[in-house]
Amino acid sequence: MLRQAAMAVAALLLFTTSGLAQEDGHFDVSINGAAVLTKQSTGHGIVLDPTNSGAPLITFRVRLNAKHSLVANYSHTDDSQIYTLGADVYRIQSKVSEFSAAYVYNPIEIGKFEPFLLAGAGRLSFSPGNTYINTYEVPVAVVQQTELAVLYGAGVDYRVRPKIAVRLQYRGLIYKAPDFKGQFFTGALGQMAEPSIGIVLRF
Repeated sequence: MLRQAAMAVAALLLFTTSGLAQEDGHFDVSINGAAVLTKQSTGHGIVLDPTNSGAPLITFRVRLNAKHSLVANYSHTDDSQIYTLGADVYRIQSKVSEFSAAYVYNPIEIGKFEPFLLAGAGRLSFSPGNTYINTYEVPVAVVQQTELAVLYGAGVDYRVRPKIAVRLQYRGLIYKAPDFKGQFFTGALGQMAEPSIGIVLRF
């Protein structure tokens, strides 16, 4: 399901970009700080409880017109994926990188406030680092894993100057919970919640 949704959104973005990108040359770049809050996943007798973390979030948005935009995102965070299997607790330190794209809709502009909604897709790469079993550093057979993700969110830009704004937003990512192609398969969906604040530079 996630794979089909991601492919459909990617195709929509490609066709929309090729047909409309030249209508309006306006674009913006934003640099944000985000909290990464990950929900617990459970399946096949395994509980995955990732640690929360923080992340930089960089976005590049192309405005097709006043209401419609396309945005590309990059984010990176370091966390730990913690798996409970029976009496044993496995901790996999991981680097999580996001590359995603989305359609953005601005329904209305109220004074200096410009709210928006977004929906899109991307990929999350989970790169394992040190591994632990019951707090002891022990080698565990794990490899890098990439999963498709569905992206959704909402936010608001507050214009402080004609070319500068403050952005408050909430983004959510839904994806297949990582198992590092090892013994940690849950078959469940993972979910990241990412509230963030940042500065927007408009060109």
